[in-house]
Amino acid sequence: MSTLRVATAGRSQVTDLGRYGYAHLGVQSNGAADQRSARTANVLVGNAPDAPVIEITTLIAAEFVTDERMLVAATGAVGRLLLDGAEQPACTPIVTWPGARIRLEPGTAGIRAYLGVHGSIVAETQLGSVASDRLIGCVNELHDGDDLPVRDGRVRAPLHLPLFRSGLRPLRLGNDWTLDVLPGPDADDFPRFAESAASEEFHVGAQSDHIGVRLDGATFPRTSTHEVLSRGVPLGAIEVPPSGSLIALLRGRPLTAGYPIPAVVARSSHHLLGQLRPGDSVRLRAVGVRDSLDGQLAFERELRALAERCASMFEASAVFPSCSASHAAPAA
Repeated sequence: MSTLRVATAGRSQVTDLGRYGYAHLGVQSNGAADQRSARTANVLVGNAPDAPVIEITTLIAAEFVTDERMLVAATGAVGRLLLDGAEQPACTPIVTWPGARIRLEPGTAGIRAYLGVHGSIVAETQLGSVASDRLIGCVNELHDGDDLPVRDGRVRAPLHLPLFRSGLRPLRLGNDWTLDVLPGPDADDFPRFAESAASEEFHVGAQSDHIGVRLDGATFPRTSTHEVLSRGVPLGAIEVPPSGSLIALLRGRPLTAGYPIPAVVARSSHHLLGQLRPGDSVRLRAVGVRDSLDGQLAFERELRALAERCASMFEASAVFPSCSASHAAPAA
């Protein structure tokens, strides 16, 4: 069993892709806000895409120390990735050494980075997931001095560092974002919402959190006055509360709500929704269902191709001992 020591936690937690199949019990999915970056981090280190990762809010730095050789990769909103003070590329598998200090410095764009570690990070599990959810008593937030056990994480020393170039394009980061949106269940109550919203610029409010992102800007009058009964709300639902500011719901959202929903963030933009930081500017772009599905399918193809490249390179470099060979070909 390897150990990853938390030297500086910053704002970080162990998470995975979330908790599914319990919505009828009132349990949210939670999990990594940027699922694309979390899945990619796992594939880069030879794990299954849904394995636990460390999610780091990159407003402040986080630092970790390895007790032996480990295979790691950082994705998402990585400011600078340092290994014992030497800058390393993001989106690339890197083998550390005993006592190595991995530091993720704050970035100026995006808000969440993901550190994948080969093997299985051991953390509290509830209902099949390590995703934090205070309502069910599962909290995997990290603190300075914590020791994270990593099961089956042994790797061999590489011939060079980094292990190999993945060829992966890092997430495009900036302070202005465009989110694709689809019509919501209450689109008819907001005539020409899509056209009007597309011409507006919104700004992410400071009150944003893991439940939802506030989009401050133009207000949109509702033509209907009937009360909206509480109902299930999907990830990415854009609500219009009485205050007028839009709220785009994230993975920690309540499962039911009673605000009208003129639009829903398309699945192809869910990962971007998880990277919005307070002060960022946001535009909404109306798309069709086919556009959203095509964007998601394109990512799935890229992830599958990345997994195949990584498996070939892991085998060629013999970085995994025979006991870890099962990690060499992750399913995407």
